[in-house]
Parts: sequence; structure tokens; C-alpha cells
Amino acid sequence: MPDACSTDLPGLVAGQSSVLLLLDFDGTLSEIAPRPENAVLRPGNAKLLAALSRKRGSTVGILSGRSLDDVAHRVGVPGLVYAGNHGLEISGPDLQYLHPAAAASIPAFSEIASRLVAALADVPGAQVENKTLTLTVHYRRVAPEYHPRVESIVQGVAGPAVADGQLRLSTAKAAIELRPTVDWDKGRALDLVRSRLAPGAFPIYIGDDATDEDAFAAAQNAGGFGVFVGPAGSATRARYRLDSPAAVSDALAKLASG
Repeated sequence: MPDACSTDLPGLVAGQSSVLLLLDFDGTLSEIAPRPENAVLRPGNAKLLAALSRKRGSTVGILSGRSLDDVAHRVGVPGLVYAGNHGLEISGPDLQYLHPAAAASIPAFSEIASRLVAALADVPGAQVENKTLTLTVHYRRVAPEYHPRVESIVQGVAGPAVADGQLRLSTAKAAIELRPTVDWDKGRALDLVRSRLAPGAFPIYIGDDATDEDAFAAAQNAGGFGVFVGPAGSATRARYRLDSPAAVSDALAKLASG
């Protein structure tokens, strides 16, 4: 994977008449927080996103695993595209989307969330986040010796719903995620946003986690590129890399002034 520093990104989009820029939130526009509710947009990023969205031919959006309302509130920039729950729900100028099959899983997530809260009550630092259309168990603050126990509890509680095909389980950074068993991911969401709002635009996706890999692939399959945020040598399909959320802010500043 070649590295790209922030000064390279304007050159990579030079000459493009229209650009679609989508970014993850946690670990990309925000530093990773010990508790998800404590994550905040890095200083200056709101102004940069607003400036980029005003550029001619530019469509800017946030594509997050958080719920739509949550990520829209935390970013708070009018006029952007906001996609929550890995793109199962999307809201933006001239676009309102809810995956038609996702809502059927809402009762299952509610029940499983209640059972997980009870089952994980004596595991210090474990946190259950029910995002209505998806569910995440966070264990960033859990001591490493308890990680297998968290995984075992999640498997035990959610196992039947996973086995019968109602839900699917995946992993992220210090988290276990449950999603509806629908053929959907951040890559599909990127394709939808591009087709509805920016057909033919040069797509860029910036993110830091395993859940972003589908979006990297989708951007690159459409002729654009993905940018992984994290250390050199990380396994990723993205063609380019930035070191940290601070480097993302620097890249956005260069793109906004270019």
C-alpha cells in the first residue's frame, strides 16, 4: 500500500470536474474516545467540511457506523450527506433512504440489547450501544483478560438470531457489531449516494476501520481511491494512507484551499 501524505491529496483530484468525498467519523474526523458518547469532531473540521461542500462540483458526506441522528448531531454541518448505521439510513439534499429490510430487525435488536446489558453487567467497562438498526458491544475499556468472556457472552446471547439468519456478527476496533442480514455495507451506501447525488463524480472515501474496507473498494472500483487512516503496514484495500485524524484535518485543509 503506497503512503499518501496530506499534501498529495489535492494533486490526486486535480482536473476532476466533480468529486464525491465521504468520510467515516470515529478515528477519522474525530479522535477515538474511550466511550463512544465522548467522541467529538476535531477542532476546525466543521469549517473545513462546510468549505469543501461549497466548492463547485463537490459533494461531501459522512458515512458512519453511528446512528444517523447521532452522527448528524456530532458533525452539525448543514448541507452534507449523512449516512448512519453503515449506510442503512441516509439523509441529504434530495436524498432520504432507509434500507427496506433493515427495519424488520428493530425488535430483535431491542430484545438482544436488553439481554446483553444484563449479561455484561459484571464485566467492568463493557458497553452495549443499541443504534436501532444495528447494535454494538464496546470493550475498549475492558481489561484484556475479560475480552474472551465478552465475546463468549455476545455469541451466547446473539447466537440463535445469527444462526437462523436474522442477524450477522462482525468485528471492529475494540467492538463487536450486530447488523441485519441484508446485502448492504458502506460500499453499497457509497454507490447509492454517488448514483443519486453525484453520478460520474470522482469518489474518495476516508476511514480507519475494517468496516470501511467495502467503501475503499467501492470508491476504487468507480475510478476513485480510498484513504486508510492509521499506521503504515496496516492491512487494507485502500491505495493511500494518512497517519491520524490530525493528518485527515490537514488533508481537508489542503483540499479546501486547492
